[in-house]
Amino acid sequence: MKKTFLTLIIALCTVVLAGAQDLGQVTELYNGAATLLNEGNKIEALAQFEQTLASAEALGEEGAEIAAKCKTTIPSLSLSIAKGYANEQNIDMALATLEKTVALAQKCGDEAVEAEAAGLIKTLGTNQKLAAANSLFNQKDFAGAVEAYNAVIEADPDNGTAYFRLGVAKLRTGDLDGSIETLTLAADKLADNAAQLKAVNDQLYKAYLTKANNCYKAKDMKGTLENAQKSVEVADNANAQKLIGHSAYALKQYKIAADGYEAYLALNPEAKDKVQIYYQVGSAFQNLGDKDKACGYFKEIAQDSKWGEGARYQMTILKCN
Repeated sequence: MKKTFLTLIIALCTVVLAGAQDLGQVTELYNGAATLLNEGNKIEALAQFEQTLASAEALGEEGAEIAAKCKTTIPSLSLSIAKGYANEQNIDMALATLEKTVALAQKCGDEAVEAEAAGLIKTLGTNQKLAAANSLFNQKDFAGAVEAYNAVIEADPDNGTAYFRLGVAKLRTGDLDGSIETLTLAADKLADNAAQLKAVNDQLYKAYLTKANNCYKAKDMKGTLENAQKSVEVADNANAQKLIGHSAYALKQYKIAADGYEAYLALNPEAKDKVQIYYQVGSAFQNLGDKDKACGYFKEIAQDSKWGEGARYQMTILKCN
């Protein structure tokens, strides 16, 4: 009986000594990891902290304190390594490390790091796709760029820059309706950024103007007027105002025509077709019954070699003083 009791005591002492030795080894591992971190060896330090955590958890309650310290350090250290890769523009490694960071943060219960890493994955992934799309655009592969920008938007539906560039790419492919629709969405998403909004509007008014010109060539005066007016709403411009004048006059909407012609002259006072526009705006006012305005414009060009004879004739009809 005494022999059995003595054997039991020896066995218990052996277990205690083994546990103490294991805890000592885990503590040594932890301190080594901390030293590596202080020396700036983040990748090696992370690997050793992970090893320490596994060993500490194997000890149960005895290793709980060291395990808790590891869990506090590991997620933020992994995130720091990922950010380093991102700063070096090593996006593939950054994304891979961020994926690992999310898993580590979940394991360690660090919700803040998990959320930040997930956000960076989305941002870096979007930027990577956007860079690829921009490369296609710069190579003038506009059809390819359209597909690539659509992929960016699928990943990040609120990316105003992607909508803007997609709209421009569609404009380059001749998809005017698609371009206008996309640029309109871009303007909405970039409404708080004055510089980017201006860039969007510079393209949007041109898209409407191109569509207005196409309608004018096709003798679609209603379509011309509608799109020229939308162009002016986005950004006032002389070419659209002239198209407003021409199309409205053809539609016998003389007040709109007169306003368009006068706006054109105000925006482009040295226009090469100035004399012709004077004749047309004079005719618009003549149709409106505004004799004084009509006479004023006709008088301005009465001596012109090309339009003067017509102007003098209208002055005779109007009995201009």
